[in-house]
Amino acid sequence: MKVYRNLTQIKKRESLGRRFSLAGLAVLFVGLLASFVPTWLPPDQPIQPGFTGFLQLYWSWISFTALAIGFMLASIGSYYINRYARRRWPGSRFFERPDEVLERNMKGFDDKYAYFAMSLPVGYVLAGPNGVTVFAVRSDKGRVIVDGEKWREPFSFGRIFTMFSREGVGNPSHDLEDQKQKIRQVLGQTQGDADDANPLASVPVDGAAVFLNQEIRLELNNPTVPVLRSDQIKDYVRARAKEARLSNATVRALTERLVEQATYQVPKEE
Repeated sequence: MKVYRNLTQIKKRESLGRRFSLAGLAVLFVGLLASFVPTWLPPDQPIQPGFTGFLQLYWSWISFTALAIGFMLASIGSYYINRYARRRWPGSRFFERPDEVLERNMKGFDDKYAYFAMSLPVGYVLAGPNGVTVFAVRSDKGRVIVDGEKWREPFSFGRIFTMFSREGVGNPSHDLEDQKQKIRQVLGQTQGDADDANPLASVPVDGAAVFLNQEIRLELNNPTVPVLRSDQIKDYVRARAKEARLSNATVRALTERLVEQATYQVPKEE
């Protein structure tokens, strides 16, 4: 399998997440210090001139404002870190980023397949005899209920303590539709295309929601999109390849088109 990864973009977003997290901690620390003002400067003391007097008058506003801003910055930091930073995954001995977890679970595909990680207008794409598959990736654990197009995570007290570090399930169905549309634009697929006008017009573009954390508990009731654990990806892709039956020439043209549009660092083969 050929891998085209925009490591520069991944590292940049990981670094951004860490900066937001540190900024959030710094702001929270400021709020903590402001909360001690009544101890350092008791209310029965006269208002001091300058900055000290400002703290005496507005310490509560500073403290609560810092609390809100600090949590907001920390949440943004967690959003990026969860998507782009390495960590140890439950049930795995590997220390990996989400894009590496996907890659590991697709090992064994031959060089007809090409995996694009953060190098195209959408995050994760696999191209090959199956056509194009885009992945809406989620990393959280816990219980997720999918009923048609509706996605939800039932309330639990454990989620309260991780609410600022969780990615959240969102709605992968909508995400996949947006991603598929962007890939169709890359391939030049428009309504009414003829095969002789665009050899990639009939290439199938599908998508799947993929949960990387093995501690996920999925309850599925007629989901409108495929919902997979990471260890189910290969079986899904192989089944799609049997249905698509793309010629070798079409697969080569597909890969060439995507590589032309991709931003990546030195591809590797396994």
